[in-house]
Amino acid sequence: MGPLTREARRLAVDETEHDGDTSTGDLSARLVRLETILELAPVGIGLVDFEGRTTMTNSSLRRMLGYSEEDFARLSWREFTHPDDVEQNVVLSRQLSAGEINHFTMEKRFLRKQGGYLWAGLTVSLVRDADGEPLYEIGMTQDISERKRLESELQDAEERYRLLVERVPAVVYVVEPGTEGRWHYVSPQIGRMLGYTAQEWMADPGLWARLVNETDRDGVFAAGRRMMLDGLGGEPHTTTYRLYHRNGSTVWVRDDSMVLYDQHGTPTIQGVIVDVTQEKLLEERLAYQAFHDPLTGLPNRRLFRERVDHALLEKDRLGASCFVLFVDLDNFKTVNDSFGHACGDEVIVAVANRIGACARVADTAARLGGDEFALLIENVDVEQATALANRILESLHQTPVDFSVGTVTVGASVGITAAGLGETTEIVLRNADLAMYEAKLRGRGRYVMYEAGLHEGAVAQFRLAAGLQTAVEAGAITLAYQPIVDLDTGTTIGLEALARWSDPELGNIPPSAFIPVAEKIGLIQELGAQLLVLACADISRWRATTRSDAYVSVNVSPLQLDDDEFPGMVLGVLREHGLTPSCLVLEVTEGLLLQERNLQALRELRSQGVRVAIDDFGTGYSSLSYLRELPVDMVKIDQAFVNAVETGVADLSFLQAIIRLAETLHLATIAEGIETPNQLGVLQATACAYGQGYLFARPGPIDSVSVSFAQINAARIGPASPGSASH
Repeated sequence: MGPLTREARRLAVDETEHDGDTSTGDLSARLVRLETILELAPVGIGLVDFEGRTTMTNSSLRRMLGYSEEDFARLSWREFTHPDDVEQNVVLSRQLSAGEINHFTMEKRFLRKQGGYLWAGLTVSLVRDADGEPLYEIGMTQDISERKRLESELQDAEERYRLLVERVPAVVYVVEPGTEGRWHYVSPQIGRMLGYTAQEWMADPGLWARLVNETDRDGVFAAGRRMMLDGLGGEPHTTTYRLYHRNGSTVWVRDDSMVLYDQHGTPTIQGVIVDVTQEKLLEERLAYQAFHDPLTGLPNRRLFRERVDHALLEKDRLGASCFVLFVDLDNFKTVNDSFGHACGDEVIVAVANRIGACARVADTAARLGGDEFALLIENVDVEQATALANRILESLHQTPVDFSVGTVTVGASVGITAAGLGETTEIVLRNADLAMYEAKLRGRGRYVMYEAGLHEGAVAQFRLAAGLQTAVEAGAITLAYQPIVDLDTGTTIGLEALARWSDPELGNIPPSAFIPVAEKIGLIQELGAQLLVLACADISRWRATTRSDAYVSVNVSPLQLDDDEFPGMVLGVLREHGLTPSCLVLEVTEGLLLQERNLQALRELRSQGVRVAIDDFGTGYSSLSYLRELPVDMVKIDQAFVNAVETGVADLSFLQAIIRLAETLHLATIAEGIETPNQLGVLQATACAYGQGYLFARPGPIDSVSVSFAQINAARIGPASPGSASH
């Protein structure tokens, strides 16, 4: 007699004694019945004694784990349990034995005989004798490996904005047709899903119909009628709808059902109801994410385009007005570079809130990406559209934005376009974009209404970009040089290298036109490197020919300094042409010096001997006191200051103050744009050290640059007042 038979006999005996039936025939019948039930059960069953050995097992358990009856009888369950699951099993068994719980359920990993672990759901009950003393545990084991694998795959695939949809037991039912049909059967899981017991559900035929969400009722009831018309030959029907939980909450369900007939021809509807609330919530969230910006919650580009599409259809149909505004933050890259993208995100959220607050409820405010926003406004006139643009500009500029590590004042440029009759979404968005870029070209911090000429300008910019790319590839951008002169001795102490481009079709293009294009289309790194190599080659040859020790001054774009390899490239070019670092001066703008990343590159180069000059000083944002902390050697005074003193618009003392304060900070001063002897005399009177301008020479080939200039002594006028210098 095997372990199964022995234990089954004990169960049969126990049951017989309990019933008071001692018939041998009955006992044998019970034995056979119990043995068959246990052996054929689809779940693993085992009886465990208090030494931990499994004294009885059915075939399902043996197949599941691969152990024989003898193996189970010899081994403690701890030996084929994953070490991490032993403690929980021990604690639960102890509680069961002490009578603290009637049974327990746990998920655990069993070690298979052939190797590897099997995930199983284990339910354990305790058998006691007539005196209530524990005899043994009965464990039922179900293989849940596949479910565990699916859960693991779902968790691995889970991203930031995904929800894990948990499976719940389904409700199986049999019901007569109609909203008042009698329920023949409903499984107990109805309680978990909707809060009603199966008995309550079946006792009230109209309960289901009353719990269907009002919005869904017509569709759900109509689907039921169609299913009945299809009859037995029809396909299974699937309906998704909402039911109310007993507590008032809403439960989304998927109802899979079909019509079946009994032997009397009576139809019943048999089906399965599954809770799909989590799936619905996930669908709604994914649908929301597909049309909204995850950072700000505003509509994204896709939703904005759809709403513009709809607005244009309404405009053409009803003749309503429709305006689109493009809002692009000014110099926002500085925030990201100085404080990091996390702080940049904080600022973007604050900006989005302010833009949204400026718009009407009926308007659509969207984030298109990065620091670009857009608004769609309907049924307004031009004055209302421009008033909205002004509100946005004032909201952003007048009150600084606070974020976790600081405060920043945000500016923006706004482009406005009124949709014309028959215009497509592409055209409307393009026109708003062109107007926004025109606002930037006009000085930023303003709005511009779209005009037809802006499109022509965009085409011209495209032609300029295409021509520039060809010119850079061919090395056709050249340099002209203007001497920088010692205003005391007349000696040429430096040469500023100025980029020049002459295109066969476009003509002579000034640097102010093509350098921004090079930055925009990603050519500035290549162009800048070409011009640096050319400047170093020219100055090396010129110095050798003239025996001068003059330096060459080269203008640098902020995008060049963003490149981590820029300092190494500069030093490499100097070495290649036999120049010491002091032979090179890099000219940068004041605004560029406000960005920490740029400062790091300049500090690295300056530590090697390369000098740095601030170009057009006085037109940017820095102060002379701030210069003490910056990696700067020279200040180039903008021509506007010199002209203002000569014409009497400004006081000479202001120019003197700039020069003296710069000297205090040990910064050399270079005056730009000297065009007349009077201007030269004023600068000599203020003890400005160096200067450049048309008075000495216009930019030209390096071989035409003189090593000294006689104009210095002729223009010397000694101390002078602004009045005497201007006549």
